[in-house]
Amino acid sequence: MFAALNFVFAVLIGQVPRLITGIPGIGYIFNIFYSITITVALLLYEGRKWRFLIQAIIFALLTLVLGASPIALLSKISLILNAFILDFVFNNFYPSFQKNDKLVWWAIIGQVYYWTTDSLWLVLVSLLFYPWKGVIASWSVIMPILLPIIVIEAILGGYIGYKIYIRVKDIQS
Repeated sequence: MFAALNFVFAVLIGQVPRLITGIPGIGYIFNIFYSITITVALLLYEGRKWRFLIQAIIFALLTLVLGASPIALLSKISLILNAFILDFVFNNFYPSFQKNDKLVWWAIIGQVYYWTTDSLWLVLVSLLFYPWKGVIASWSVIMPILLPIIVIEAILGGYIGYKIYIRVKDIQS
């Protein structure tokens, strides 16, 4: 369900900033919406492993329909690698955060990790297939500007996603 929701968002809103401006990476300004849905999904999965990774794989396969360019495939590889680490590592800490009633911090830390390393993974994977000077030059121009926005959106998305999760949990009980 969350993979399909993120796919619809990617189709309707996520690509628009780049289409309008022509600036690669400008779509990161809408990461708050992805961050909210990812936070809600991770909290609803309650620390069970592999669910988020499967969600990311489904999302990657759905978004490959949008474009089969080499960079699209590369971004999906980095997305899956990042999702694997988030799923495997952060879900190990879920029980301790839940026991101490600090899930909001688990959600926020997970989102900040996910979104700050997302572009780093893309750069590392891109270095395997593209000239390193071009990759580093474009990353070093775009990311210093967008990184503060990405971090703020990850924090807000983690917090809003947690609040939505609490409401959903209250409705379910």
